[in-house]
Amino acid sequence: MTNYIKSEFFRLIRYKWTYLFIAICSLLLISANVVLAAVNYAESEFPYANTRFSLSLFFSDFPIIFLLCITVASMVFGNEHSNHTMKNSISYGIPRGYIYFSKLIVEMVYALIAFVIIAGLHITSAFLLLENSGTNDLVLLLHTCIVSLPLLFYALAVTNCFIFIIEGTGGAIMATIGLLLVFPQISNYLGMKFIFFQKLSKILPWNLINNIGFDEKANQLMLPWEGTAGYYNYWIFGLIQMLLFTLIGFMIFRKKEIK
Repeated sequence: MTNYIKSEFFRLIRYKWTYLFIAICSLLLISANVVLAAVNYAESEFPYANTRFSLSLFFSDFPIIFLLCITVASMVFGNEHSNHTMKNSISYGIPRGYIYFSKLIVEMVYALIAFVIIAGLHITSAFLLLENSGTNDLVLLLHTCIVSLPLLFYALAVTNCFIFIIEGTGGAIMATIGLLLVFPQISNYLGMKFIFFQKLSKILPWNLINNIGFDEKANQLMLPWEGTAGYYNYWIFGLIQMLLFTLIGFMIFRKKEIK
């Protein structure tokens, strides 16, 4: 399995979109800081040219980061079905478990590396170009990352699940969006009438990541559960659902005929 993971990383290193994805996301965030600095230069009393406002934009972007995990998983998976490389790997004798779990591991590692680089460049540009509002916002950002991490892993696991069991990339992405985004919305509406869906909607990752609030004065997150219970519950619900869809995907893929 280690050799297969190494081969996946080698393939990823040689893939141009590995770098373009990071570059595009970084440039978008840096450009926002450049715009804030330019407006501040033109209008001296502009109140938002500071690191607090810039980082608060990053806080609000976590639902977008959640959905970007679909792009990351799809990019790392590559065109395995259309190029028939997966069929060749299985015919060569590589166990399906090695293929399935190696892909997921590489997706998670790449996602973490990409996030650190993109966030690092955004934070650096903010402190270089804008007024320094102190380090409290950095601490708040770190706490947001901590509670969101298992939810981002869940999004990767769900995408990996559907990409393996649905041969068409478009169909796999649509199924992923349906589960990650559409199903929570439906649960929210049904929760107005049915207690089961009301309880279910509270623990769905899309709702969890959108229910992260911020108390900037107290410099702490506002979660559906008070105190450290909020952090624990985010990790518990995120990891349980991640493992559930990881196992479902693997069990289906293990018996699926590869064309």
